[in-house]
Amino acid sequence: MVFLLTAFGLFMLSCCGYSTRSLLPDHMQRIHIKFFENRTLKPGLDEMATNAVTDAFRSGSNLRIVDEGTADLVLEGSVSGYSKDPHTYTSDQTILEYKITIRYSVRCVDKLRNEVFWEGDVSDWALYDTDEEQGIREAVRKTAERLLTRILTNW
Repeated sequence: MVFLLTAFGLFMLSCCGYSTRSLLPDHMQRIHIKFFENRTLKPGLDEMATNAVTDAFRSGSNLRIVDEGTADLVLEGSVSGYSKDPHTYTSDQTILEYKITIRYSVRCVDKLRNEVFWEGDVSDWALYDTDEEQGIREAVRKTAERLLTRILTNW
């Protein structure tokens, strides 16, 4: 009886794995990430987004980052949204925390098939109390990670 329960448990565990790496077509091994455009009024988001997306792909995927000429996928995008809104207040309406929201608009082209592999918008947010730049960096990073997941799973 114990053997059957153990075998069933191992079988169930082997069926429940999750990986984004295996969901891409086999021919997709290399990606080129173009420099993001900044379509907001907040300066510096283009460079921050490009670096965050590059870091996310470098650490969270098995795709090699290469120049455009040798890439299987080309990712181009922009920072299309930035907002800073009060989030948490005291009883006398003093703001304690702000919420920074970042949105990317992205297009990822499969060069082998000459078609759009994934296109869309992704966004995420972060809270901060005193260090606005830290809040922006966190929101940019989280949005890049969300983008990575969306592209690798192609949902």
